[in-house]
Amino acid sequence: MKMMTLGPFDGNAWLLGRKIERTVAEWKEPARLAIVAMPSGTKHEEYLAAVEDATGVPVVGATTGGVSFTERGFSRSGVTCAFLGGANVEVACTAARELRSDHGKSIRAALSDMDEAVSSGSGRSGATSSILVLADAFACDGDDLVAALRQGVPPHTRVFGGTAGDGWTFEGARVFLGRKVLTDAAVLVRLTHRQRVNIDVVHGFRAAEGGRDFTITDIERNVLRTLDGQPAARVYEEELSRLGFRSSGEGLLQTMAKHALGAKTPFGESLKIRSPIAIRGDGAVVLTGGLARGQVVRVVNAATDAVLQAAKSLSTKVLGPLPAVAGSLVFDCAARFRMLGERYREEVRAFLSPNAASNPMFGMACYGQIAKFGGSVEGFYNTSAVMVAWGESDQGTAGG
Repeated sequence: MKMMTLGPFDGNAWLLGRKIERTVAEWKEPARLAIVAMPSGTKHEEYLAAVEDATGVPVVGATTGGVSFTERGFSRSGVTCAFLGGANVEVACTAARELRSDHGKSIRAALSDMDEAVSSGSGRSGATSSILVLADAFACDGDDLVAALRQGVPPHTRVFGGTAGDGWTFEGARVFLGRKVLTDAAVLVRLTHRQRVNIDVVHGFRAAEGGRDFTITDIERNVLRTLDGQPAARVYEEELSRLGFRSSGEGLLQTMAKHALGAKTPFGESLKIRSPIAIRGDGAVVLTGGLARGQVVRVVNAATDAVLQAAKSLSTKVLGPLPAVAGSLVFDCAARFRMLGERYREEVRAFLSPNAASNPMFGMACYGQIAKFGGSVEGFYNTSAVMVAWGESDQGTAGG
C-alpha cells in the first residue's frame, strides 16, 4: 500500500482538481482511495466533486477540528488530501446512517453492505484488512461506536480514525462519502492490503495540579448530569475558574474541551479522558464518550512540552521500527492544536519519521480519536493523537 499527499491547498475547487490531475498522473501507483480534510464553511460539495472527477476513485473525508496537515506543514483554512494506492490494495466504502438513533444497528447495516461489496469482488487470500472510520462527533457516543465496531469485525482487525470537528465552534460536523456531505453518519472504509499496519496512541495530559476529585452521581451514556449531586456544568465551571483556566476571550464549552475530565482507572496513574461537546440548558454536559456512575473524575491539563514529547514518542514507536515508511495517517485531538497554538508546527514535525527527513503523512484535528488494535484496552480516546503507518515492504516489523 502506497500513499501520496497533496496540500494543504488554498484555492478554488477547479484549481484543486487540476492540481490533483497532474499529481496523480505523475504518481507511479494506481490510486484506490482519496481522503480529504476540509474546514467548516467551505463549499464541500464542489471540492469533493473536483477530487472525484480528477481521480475516479472513492472519496471519503471529514471537516476538521480546526487544522489539517501533511509532511509539508499545516493549515487552518486549506484543503488537505491523501491518496492511497498500489496494485495489491482493495477498497470498499460505505456509510452508517441514522447513527444517533441506534449505533449498533447502523454499524451492523453498514458492515453488512461492505461485506457484500467485498464478497462480490475478487478477494485475495493472505491479505490483511483494516478499517478507517470518520464519524459525525455530534451524532455518536464514541465508546458505543467503537463497541459496535468491535462486535462487527474480526478481533485482529485494526480500526482507526476520528470524529469530525467543526473548527472549535461546536455547532455541527460533516463527513464525506463520494460527493455527499453527511451528518448523523459514520463513513467506513475497509482497506485490504498486504502490509502490516503499525498503530499506537498517546496524549501527554494529566490531572491538573491542585484539582479536586468529583464523583459522577448521575450519568446516562455520554450525558453527564451531576457531579457530587450538583449540576455538572456548574461544578465544572467553578472548578475551571478556581484553577485559573477561564479566560474572557473563550467560551465555557471551548475551555471545557481544552481541559477535559479524566476518570481514574485501575491502571495506575492512567486516565480515561472524556471531552465535553455540548452544555444543556438543565446543566448537563454532553461528553464525546461515556463514563460510569461512581467514577471519580478530575479536570486535566497538559504542558506544551509534554504534548510535544508525547508526539515524538508516538512517531518513535510507530515509525521507528519501519526501515522505510510508505505512509502515515494521524488523527490528532483539536484540543492539542488549541493548547499548542503556534507551536503546533513543532508537533507536526514531531509526527514525521525519526529515521528519515520526511515521509508521506496526512493528518487532521478531530474531536475524538479511534484506535482499536492488539493490546488496546480502550478504543476511543480524547486529548490524544493516533498514528497509523505502514512500510514499503509487504510485512511490517512491529505494531500495536
